[in-house]
Amino acid sequence: MIDLMGQLTSAEWDRQIIHDSIKAAATKHGLKMPKVAMPLRVMVTGEAQTPSIDAVLELLGREETLKRMNNRLTDFPD
Repeated sequence: MIDLMGQLTSAEWDRQIIHDSIKAAATKHGLKMPKVAMPLRVMVTGEAQTPSIDAVLELLGREETLKRMNNRLTDFPD
């Protein structure tokens, strides 16, 4: 998740770019998209079921997304 936070910190805040950043983080660690999207979803919303995670992050905004991720980072160390 730290890698993803770094990417999201500097990425243009656009749904497709957010999606690509999540996918790149998953690929980097040899994971499929759901293995990153599900923990990310729980990190930022507290829920396991939400609309598409890239849409949720775009609506939350960069500052709120990164704040929520940072607050929960110790629960999701990798």
